[in-house]
Amino acid sequence: MIGSIIQVTLPGFALGAIVMMLANRRVAADVARARWLKLVVFGFIVHAVLGAAALGRAWVVALLLVILGVGAWELAGAWRRMAAPRPTRVWGVYLAAAALGLWATSLLSPAVFAFLFIVTAACDGFSQVVGQWLGRQKLAPVLSPGKTVEGLLGGLVAAAAVAVLARALIPLPVLAAAALGAAIGLSGLAGDLSASWVKRRAGLKDYSALLPGQGGVLDRFDSLLGALALAGVALAMLLR
Repeated sequence: MIGSIIQVTLPGFALGAIVMMLANRRVAADVARARWLKLVVFGFIVHAVLGAAALGRAWVVALLLVILGVGAWELAGAWRRMAAPRPTRVWGVYLAAAALGLWATSLLSPAVFAFLFIVTAACDGFSQVVGQWLGRQKLAPVLSPGKTVEGLLGGLVAAAAVAVLARALIPLPVLAAAALGAAIGLSGLAGDLSASWVKRRAGLKDYSALLPGQGGVLDRFDSLLGALALAGVALAMLLR
């Protein structure tokens, strides 16, 4: 599994770095440095999670429990900052997503979890760098001002491409892998926009500053939680 993953992640990050270089040509030096820091930390996080998947399901479940625990703490902080009346449905949605994600993770093999995570990460990463480079049309200006239609399209193409390249982790024909990759990307977007809604309601840019260049744990893993709760559950049911 490690070999299959590295063959995808290293070229993927190299391509992402090239796109970022193109996007950074028209920004200030301090902005460019912040973007490079974010990319480096993102690369570390991606390979740490994939390393946990290589160690086995128990490590993946333990990691997800940590993410959910810290995420709940960050969400509580954001919720307290909201103006009254605070929406209690936020907790219902989070707990439902957490339960579904844990259920899916407990059933999926580590290889399938790695596939889902790497596709989600590809959509996340390329949505951002392509949006910084070519983005013009805002995707959700109220919820997430930085997201663009062009960035989303770039992210979905990357998700489909990575799904095809990593399909050794979940044997599928090329077209089925590409379609699954796009579906995972859209599931991740649902989690991202849901988390962004909470931040905007609370008047926050980031949930916390725990991860350098990334913000909080929820800022980094909101897409994964959405992907697990939607695409992950569907995969768990189909592969049983």
